[in-house]
Amino acid sequence: MVTVHHFRVWDVAKDEWVYPPLKSPEDRIRDVAKGEVIPGTAEEVESSQLDEHGRYDPSKSQTT
Repeated sequence: MVTVHHFRVWDVAKDEWVYPPLKSPEDRIRDVAKGEVIPGTAEEVESSQLDEHGRYDPSKSQTT
């Protein structure tokens, strides 16, 4: 299991915060995306649900 979070990153070109739709582990957010974790968005998922870049797509796990 791995804990993933929604996060935000600063977009220099737009001069504003951008909120990617994918979640990531805290270390990836900090070290790769250079972003900030959004508090209260933690979710435990299986490591196998992360893509090849270490990201989790919450829309793929939602059931209707």
